[in-house]
Amino acid sequence: MFEIQFGFKQLSPLQLHVARWVVPVSAPPLERGAVAIFGNKVVAVGPANELRAALIDAEQIDHGDAVIIPGLINCHSHLELSPLKWRLSPSGSFTAWICNLIKARENIEPHEYEKALEEAVKTLHGNGVAGLADTGNTSLVWEKASSESSLWPFAGIHFKEILHPEKGRMEELIRDLRMGYENNGWFNFGYSAHSVYTVAPKAIQAIKMRDDQLNLPFSIHVAESKEEIEFVRDSKGPIYELLIEKGRNPEDFKMDSYSPVKLLKELNVLDGRTICVHCVHIDEHDIEILASSKASVCLCPRSNMFLGVGTPPVEKLIEANINIALGTDSLASNDRLSIFAEMASLARQCPSLDTATIFKAATKGGAAALHLKGLGSLEHGSAPLLYVIKSGPLNSKDLFDYLVLEVAESLPESYWAVEETDWMESYG
Repeated sequence: MFEIQFGFKQLSPLQLHVARWVVPVSAPPLERGAVAIFGNKVVAVGPANELRAALIDAEQIDHGDAVIIPGLINCHSHLELSPLKWRLSPSGSFTAWICNLIKARENIEPHEYEKALEEAVKTLHGNGVAGLADTGNTSLVWEKASSESSLWPFAGIHFKEILHPEKGRMEELIRDLRMGYENNGWFNFGYSAHSVYTVAPKAIQAIKMRDDQLNLPFSIHVAESKEEIEFVRDSKGPIYELLIEKGRNPEDFKMDSYSPVKLLKELNVLDGRTICVHCVHIDEHDIEILASSKASVCLCPRSNMFLGVGTPPVEKLIEANINIALGTDSLASNDRLSIFAEMASLARQCPSLDTATIFKAATKGGAAALHLKGLGSLEHGSAPLLYVIKSGPLNSKDLFDYLVLEVAESLPESYWAVEETDWMESYG
C-alpha cells in the first residue's frame, strides 16, 4: 500500500517515474514499480499500475527495463589525495605506506589538485553517489564544495582532519575548532580526529565535543592495522618509531588500553554519532563495545585489500546489529572511487553475506551513519535522488546480486532521473 500526503501547495509538476524494478531499500523491491515526486520530495512509492490510477494528472516518465535505486552513500573518502592515483604501491607495511604517502604528497604540483578533484567528483557522481563524507587536511575540497560557482552534487560533510595535536598545543587546537564556517544544511563543515595514534586523548575529546555542538557526526580511523594495535596495546612497533622519527612524543598519543575501541570508550566519544572507519582488527569485546554505544562502522574493503591490512569481522558486526556503511577511502589506497566496486569487493571477501545486506550498507547504512535526512532510501519524504540503471529483465532473486556483483564490472547505461539543483534548496 502507498500513501500520498501533500500538505502544501503544488510548486512543481507532479512526476511519476516508472521502471521494471524499483528498490526502495526501506521496503522490498517492486517489480513494475513507480516513484512519485512532487515539491522536490518523494511523495509515494508503489506498484506502477496503482500509482498511475491514483495520479492521473502526473507527468509519466517510463525508464523501461531499468532499476531505480536511491543515491549511494560514500561514508569515507579523501578527495584531496586524488592526484596520488597510481603513485603508491602496497608495501607490505602499513607504516611504510604512510611514509610513502607523506613523501608523495610533497611532490604534487599545485595545478594537479584541481584537475584530479574535478575528475574525482565526476566519477563519484557518475557512479551513483548522492551522499559523501570527505576528510582532508587542507581546505581544498571545502572551498570547492562551498564555492558559489561550483555545482557540488553531494549532500554530506567535509571533515577537517586533525593530526598531531600534542598536549602542549591544546589551546591552539581549541582556537582552531572555534573557527566559524557557514553550513548550508546539505554539505556541512565538521572535524575529525585522524586516529588514536596521531591525536592526543584530550584532543580527541575536544574534537568530538565540537562536532556535537555543530550537530554533526564524528569520524575517526580505528583499528586499521596490526601496527596500530601494537602501538596501543604494547607501546612499541613501527608507529611508535615513526612518531619519534617525526619529532613527536609517542606518550602524547598513548593511554594504556586493551584496544583502540576500548580507548575510545574510555574517552567517552563513542555514541550514535560516531563513525569508526575500518575496524579491521577488532575482537568480540570491541564488537560488544561498538554495539552498546550504537556507533557506526564504515568499511573500506578495496583500500584494506590494497594495503594488505586484513578483513574486518563483518558478519559478527552485523550479527551484533551494528550499523554498517561503506567508503572508498582515497586514490592513494584504491584505484577506483566506486561504491559499486566496494560492494562487489565486500561480497567477494565475505561470501556468506547476503547481497541485500551489502546494498543496504551502501545506501541506508551510510545515510544513518552520517545522519543524512531523506537519503539512502526511497519513501515518502525522501529526496528525489533516483539513480536509474538500464539493466534488461531481471528477477527478484537476482536483483541484489546484479546490483552488488555485476554493475561495477558491466558498467551499464545509468543516469540521474532528477538533477541535484532541483532539490538542494529544499534539503536540510
